[in-house]
This record gives sequence, C-alpha cells and structure tokens, in this order.
Amino acid sequence: MLRAVAGEVSIQSEDATLVAQLYGELPTSSAVILCHGANWDASGWSAIAPRFAAAGVPALALNFRGYDDSSGRTNRASAIIDVRNAAAWLRSNGAREVALLGASMGGSAVLHASASISPESVVALSAPVRAMSAPDAKRVLGRKLFVCADHDSLGAAKAVQQAYTDADEPKTLRLFPGREHSKAMFKAKYAEELLELVVRFVAGSPR
Repeated sequence: MLRAVAGEVSIQSEDATLVAQLYGELPTSSAVILCHGANWDASGWSAIAPRFAAAGVPALALNFRGYDDSSGRTNRASAIIDVRNAAAWLRSNGAREVALLGASMGGSAVLHASASISPESVVALSAPVRAMSAPDAKRVLGRKLFVCADHDSLGAAKAVQQAYTDADEPKTLRLFPGREHSKAMFKAKYAEELLELVVRFVAGSPR
C-alpha cells in the first residue's frame, strides 16, 4: 500500500475535486476527518489538527465544495456526500477506523453522514444548529460527543441537547458557559479544556 504523508491531497466527490490537508501519515489504525463551518474553511483547523496527529490520530482537514481550492458548490446534501467520500479516501489509504469531527455546518454533515460511514466516533461542535429529527438522531453511529456553548449565539444549544437526547448510546453531552459558536469556541476561555476533551475522545479506545 502506498503511504500518504502529511500535506495537500485531492479527493474526488461526484464531479467535484476536494482539496484537503493531511496532518500525520497513513496507513494508520485510526484517522479523523475535520469538517469546517459555513463561514470558514479547512485552514481554520491548522492549529488544532496537529494535536490529533500528536495523539496518534492523523487528521484530514477537508474543504467542502467551493471552499479554498475545492471545486463545485456546497449545499446540505453535497456536504454529506463529501464527508462520505473523504471517509472512503481515508480507508482506501489505510485508515482502519475513521472518526468524524464537524463544526456547525460541518457538524450537521458528519451527523447525517455517519449512518453510511459507520465511524468509530463522531464529534459535533455547535451542531446541529437547527432541530434534527429523532429518527435521524438515532441513525448517528459510533461513540458520540455533542459539544456546544450553553447560550450559543445562533441558538444551537436547544437543537444540540435534543439531538443528544434522541441519539442512541454511547453518547456524551458537554455544554460550556458562553455564546461562542463553531470556530469561536477555540478562542474562548475554555478553549484548552475543549480541545483536550475532543482530542482525548477521538483518540479513545476503539470499538
């Protein structure tokens, strides 16, 4: 098997070509896909992704369609498909287990994509922003971590708590005090605690 090393990679997703940054090397026992929100791109993970690699979990920071140099245009359905194809790319390059981490738009995408990916774990940061149906929440697979600010500026906290309630075990909910949404949580006063929680969860014992 070819070894994929840290750097820029291209992933085909339907008729779009997605650009992603790989932190760490493949093949590996587990890797994580990092999915950004609507108002930023994969570069927003640049200070965070190396922490996963340092914990032994290579990280693939994905640009959805139309972000950075990825072609096409993103919508709710295409974002889910992009996550699926990124997971397939990781597995084809030697990742035995795949974890998913998404913020806001990316968080909703990983929650909905998990049913067809069967990830080892899913982390939803400030997501879902809008209510997720109970049947959809029950289709989320893997160990689940829902994280949100308790007074999220877009009002996501209510939908996050409901998705957590409706999702099947194993699941964890963590609310932080504040109004920060998505990437802003990485600069909040609780940022270090948040990052340690997420990295530790993703790097946890495989199923």
